[in-house]
Amino acid sequence: MDAWWRSGPVRRSPDPIVDTLLQDLRFAARSLAKSPGLTLAAVLTLGLGIGANSAAFGVVDRLFFRPPAHVVDPDRVVRVNVTRTQPPFGTSTFSIATFPRYADLRDHAHTLSSVAAYAGGGFSLGRGTGAQRVTGELVTASFFPLLGVQPERGRFFTAEEDRKGGERVAVLSHEFWQRQFAGEPDVLGKTLQLNAGVYTIIGVAPRGFTGVELSGPDVWVPMSVAAPESRWPQVLECEGCWWLQTIARLAHGVTAAQAASEGTALYRAHVSDGGDRSADSTATVSMGSVHKALGPNVDPAAKLSVWIIAVCGAVLLIACANVANLLLARALQRRREIALRVALGAGRGRLIRQLYAESALLAVLGLGAAILVTLWAGPLLRAALLPGAATAASLDPRVFAFSAALALATALLAGFAPALHAGVPNLSSALKSGAREGGVARSTTRTGLLVGQVALTFVLLTGAGLFISSLHKVLGLRLGFDPDRLIVATVNLDLLGYKRPEINATYERIRQRVLRLPGITSASLSIGTPFQTSYAVSLDVPGRDSIPSVKTGGPYVSAVTPDYFRTMGTAVRRGRAFAESDNAGAQRVAVINETMAHLVWPGEDPLGKTMKIGKDPRPFEVVGVVEDARREAVTDEIVVQYFVPLAQSDSVFSDGASSLIIRTAGPAEPLVDDVRREIQASSPDLPYPGIDPMPQLYADQLQPWRVGSSLFALFGGLGVLLAAIGLYGVLSYVVSQRTQELGIRIALGAGRSSVLGLVLRQGLQVTLIAVVLGAAGALAAGRAIASLLYGVSPHDPLVLLAVAAVLTLVALVASYLPAYRATRVDPMVALRTE
Repeated sequence: MDAWWRSGPVRRSPDPIVDTLLQDLRFAARSLAKSPGLTLAAVLTLGLGIGANSAAFGVVDRLFFRPPAHVVDPDRVVRVNVTRTQPPFGTSTFSIATFPRYADLRDHAHTLSSVAAYAGGGFSLGRGTGAQRVTGELVTASFFPLLGVQPERGRFFTAEEDRKGGERVAVLSHEFWQRQFAGEPDVLGKTLQLNAGVYTIIGVAPRGFTGVELSGPDVWVPMSVAAPESRWPQVLECEGCWWLQTIARLAHGVTAAQAASEGTALYRAHVSDGGDRSADSTATVSMGSVHKALGPNVDPAAKLSVWIIAVCGAVLLIACANVANLLLARALQRRREIALRVALGAGRGRLIRQLYAESALLAVLGLGAAILVTLWAGPLLRAALLPGAATAASLDPRVFAFSAALALATALLAGFAPALHAGVPNLSSALKSGAREGGVARSTTRTGLLVGQVALTFVLLTGAGLFISSLHKVLGLRLGFDPDRLIVATVNLDLLGYKRPEINATYERIRQRVLRLPGITSASLSIGTPFQTSYAVSLDVPGRDSIPSVKTGGPYVSAVTPDYFRTMGTAVRRGRAFAESDNAGAQRVAVINETMAHLVWPGEDPLGKTMKIGKDPRPFEVVGVVEDARREAVTDEIVVQYFVPLAQSDSVFSDGASSLIIRTAGPAEPLVDDVRREIQASSPDLPYPGIDPMPQLYADQLQPWRVGSSLFALFGGLGVLLAAIGLYGVLSYVVSQRTQELGIRIALGAGRSSVLGLVLRQGLQVTLIAVVLGAAGALAAGRAIASLLYGVSPHDPLVLLAVAAVLTLVALVASYLPAYRATRVDPMVALRTE
């Protein structure tokens, strides 16, 4: 017993499984260290493949899976969608509603425990030269309680405050509090001048809270107080004004289908007979996911993000095939070593574990490289696909877990081919063979992996070609004006309580000041601006029972000053443009676009024809025809539009001018700040003006094609690089294995050109097979991305031929160096070499 106590604690023997695993890892580390070039190539390849996927997953996770920050039980929160039919637009689904329809759900729905509404918008913070623009959201008092969010400071507003005539109170976002007030702890009670009202700060939302949208506002204000001031006085009673979005929380035990059924019944029961021009007694209500990307109207960026993750997956497969080729080459070169170890008693399982240990160690190193790639590429992808979204860490726990899972999958995939060849069927043959013997036969697996790489690269390059072609088609469209040197300036003078005469006079005074700036060639006022605002009023044409309808709606009317068409760069096809003599006391005149001329007066001369517009009893005479111009979308092919002089539009529009169109002599961007300063200096009472180069107004519409072409080209180029490396590696290996054979051929009289052709043909055969398989894959994928393209067939033969030519050229370049080396084989040296 005493000896037992003196002996001390019993030392346990190490776990044999753990010990074996550590031995395998140490052996793998020493083995990889002996081949630093191969190890570096494999780590960089895996880092690019895993990192690209992790960066793309960060975007997809944000769009489709990650619950909104600080929202309690988000699975019970739904978006209320309405599907309705409205000629000529057809059937469509919107996650927007009118305030009366929101109130119906709020007051009568039993399947919903809470209903809230919100609407985004911009506010002018301050006046004059110190004014700035802030983003805001008009929300009902039920918005914050429905989401279950708690304020970081202060409180949220109540139902008593969210009513007409209620107190002007505001809740700040955490980010705006830090940016505007430097995180002052006594911010509560301070005031903000937002548009025409002064709002008292009563609370600060928690960090990262954005509601149910990806991008959060700077400030939240009560809807019933702010909407009549920032939009128009009767907006809360308007039956046909679709301007807000509705969310709801399902009651306990209620399904989305049950809530949708009750919502449909409530909607149909309260359809207005005459007040709502968009009313549809057959409309249906549905309850959609809180994630907008899963809703009925998927944003093009969301669609593109799904394809980006698929593209990144293809890049990862290419990377895995490349690493598998590298590891397989090592395994084949170590054939005699492996056979010797088997002869000495090593089991197949132990050999496979050691080979997998190498791929696992490479995957871990690749994960480290992937983290660096994610930290660099993540913000770039988010900026491209989620512009304006709230900032988030590029590598949070969810993204890291995804990266680690990818590294594990990569280790399994990359190590499969070497492990498959770990067994040696004939020990005697393997032990007696040279390093090159049998290598050619076993390179079949490597060739198959290479074919897969090139085929996937073909698909990626085809996608890039299709997006580039689409972007080229869109950029080549004639918009009906010259947008490159145009600036659009808007000032919301309604906030100051100005009436039409004051608005027009103020805009004219601003126009005169802007015209004095160097680099400004012309400026015009308008009501209704392309890609900003469109108006339609009642229109009667003598002798016509109705005006043919088109899917883009209309006819749309704009009121403009005489120099509008010259400023815009719109061509006058027939007749004349407006003149200074077309004033309030002169004959009412109008200018129509070509599409309206063809639809309303087919086969006739529209000049001299008359129209009744709005409530004006006097007829408007058509004096000119101008080229068609796009209004809402750059891809709209048919738009029905006409123009009236601003001086004669008092019976058509109750409001005054809404925008100032400015043409510059040179690039517009450098003059934006000058125009803003000139407008703000014109009056100390003006709210913050919106100043945008015209192309900026439709830049979001071009974003999917720009991003698609850039990212597909980037990943396609990466695939080309990896495929070229893989092809070079395979042919180099084949040449090294066939050195003796090539030496014999040359010794027997074969010309060096025939040896060069022999190796080149082998590379081109692999490429040809891959191109055929890749073309089949590209045709299948093309049908799936057809909705993202414009003006180009997903099976465009020119794109397919161009991609095939590029890959063939790359194959020739990658094959030439091994082929040239084969022609330099010395027959005597080759015959003596083992």
